[in-house]
Amino acid sequence: MDKQTLLKIAEQLNCEYEIGLTSEINDFLENQSNVNSFHLSYEDNYFKVSIRLKEFGLTESKLLFSSLACFIEYTSTFYVREDFEDYFEYTLLSSMRSKKAFLCRVIFTS
Repeated sequence: MDKQTLLKIAEQLNCEYEIGLTSEINDFLENQSNVNSFHLSYEDNYFKVSIRLKEFGLTESKLLFSSLACFIEYTSTFYVREDFEDYFEYTLLSSMRSKKAFLCRVIFTS
């Protein structure tokens, strides 16, 4: 699956702002020892999380992303990872049977 397919699926779901998700993401990231800093925002029906890691690498990004996804996910979850020279970007879509969902872009940098 590519990012465009994931975004097309998201268009069929209710990805409205969910205040509880902001709290969950903040709580999770504040307690991670490898996180140097992070910024969370919501724009155009998706959450954007920029995470600066103390130890940057694909393995560290994968581990932290997997833990974050497990912490915040709904019933069904899909994601796409894109690797760039100096950052890794995940696009995460998670939904419930009721079609309530969230779309989240997570960017890891050094």
